[in-house]
Amino acid sequence: MEAAKTSWAFGAGATRGEKGLAYAVSVFGIGALLVGGHGLGWTWWQWLIGILLVHDLAGGVVANGLDTAKLFYHSPLTYTDSAFAHFVHHPVGFTAAHFQPVLIALVIPGGTWWWGLLWYAWALTGAVAVDRADERLKRPIALGVVVAGIMVAPYVEAPPGLDWLPAVLLLKLVLAHGVPERLGRPVQSYDSYDRAVDRSGDRADE
Repeated sequence: MEAAKTSWAFGAGATRGEKGLAYAVSVFGIGALLVGGHGLGWTWWQWLIGILLVHDLAGGVVANGLDTAKLFYHSPLTYTDSAFAHFVHHPVGFTAAHFQPVLIALVIPGGTWWWGLLWYAWALTGAVAVDRADERLKRPIALGVVVAGIMVAPYVEAPPGLDWLPAVLLLKLVLAHGVPERLGRPVQSYDSYDRAVDRSGDRADE
């Protein structure tokens, strides 16, 4: 059987349905931007940048959340010696390479001047925190970073039409990408755990 081709977007072995879902979310996000951004007064090249940004971030939330992508990014990279490839393969390096918030703040008018720097630093700090955390704390920390960012975002003026970016950025980089799958105890241990819970429940009922 031919080995599945590895993709930097989906890992190896993603199904058509999984890829299609990521592309569907990307298309939906682009549609939302086009409809909601009516009247922003952007130039054609600003619209192009905005569309590419949505495609990468919105579709990337789903793509990076796939088991195949997580397995690829949270396993050793063995088929290349490229220093850059190994850098972006690491969760922190991957996040560091996503400097779109800084660039978008420079090319889209409006918003607080440090808006892009804030969310780039927020995502990068979150990625470092998740990477260094104990295995069982990775997901809770990632969720905390995302929720805190969503709560703060409305109070930091964003470029018009880009209010959604902090939430989607953090979902993609810190939660979807940064947290590996199958954390904590091995799957088989959950059977023992369930039996222990059942026994304790039986004792409580007695």
